[in-house]
Amino acid sequence: MNVEPNETWLRSYLYVRIAMVGLLVALGAAVGLQTWHQGGIPLSSVSAYYYTPAQGIFIGSLVGLGASMIALRGTTDLEDVLLNLGGMLAPVVAVVPTARGDDYEAAVRACRAGGGPLPNGIDCPTVQALADATRANVQNNMTALLVLGGLGIAVTVALARRDRHAQWAGIGAATLLYAAALGTFAASLDWFIDHAHFAAAIGLLLCIIAVALVNRRRHRATPQAQARPDRYGLVAWALIAVAAIGIPLWAFGAITLFWLEIAVALLFAVFWSVQTVEQRPGSPTAVAPSAATARS
Repeated sequence: MNVEPNETWLRSYLYVRIAMVGLLVALGAAVGLQTWHQGGIPLSSVSAYYYTPAQGIFIGSLVGLGASMIALRGTTDLEDVLLNLGGMLAPVVAVVPTARGDDYEAAVRACRAGGGPLPNGIDCPTVQALADATRANVQNNMTALLVLGGLGIAVTVALARRDRHAQWAGIGAATLLYAAALGTFAASLDWFIDHAHFAAAIGLLLCIIAVALVNRRRHRATPQAQARPDRYGLVAWALIAVAAIGIPLWAFGAITLFWLEIAVALLFAVFWSVQTVEQRPGSPTAVAPSAATARS
């Protein structure tokens, strides 16, 4: 049976949205399995699983998530810009790992200063090999991402010049973010390795919270708002609460970053699932693609 072209697009849109939730499920499964293998004790952060057998799924899930966020059209102009910026940040979180902790950083510095096995039992060849491998991975993978990002922005600008509805503010924001990444990466690879992961993770968190708030505002303006629970509002305020309470608790050492990241990932999966149900083909609450395009 042949499928109408418009239905093909709608189904593809739905399947990409479902795939994003699937990527988060895969990431959770990989992290959970690795945690079980290490005695049920989680690492200090989800990002620390970069250094475990869960590395492949960790990187693949975040890169796939970022690509999907960029590819999908938001239900409003502002949401679309936020999804694009978040989609640019997610791969950086993936390929630039978090530090392994103060003890590891101290060992790297000691080995570089001592140049051989140290009396406290530090295995310098192993420590230095891991540090060198991480540096080479970041250098290679970020270069690839920057090449792709530069080409993507160039193509976007070329297409936007022929589109009277182009979002030049969004293109400008993406260009500034790209320039900041390129400039810091080119200026100092070591500084980039030390700071890019946390900067990108915080930026991604802010984009996710903002997307939820934008959808809450959009939903409240619809006729269905009075008849349906404010699910977007609940998720948005839950995200804000997690950030407002979790970040200080983490900063003071009361909880590890692992639990903060898990909470945000779960809430994002809930939000995305709610919006996917709302935007499914045939739903009376779905924003028509033509309407979304007309606003851009």
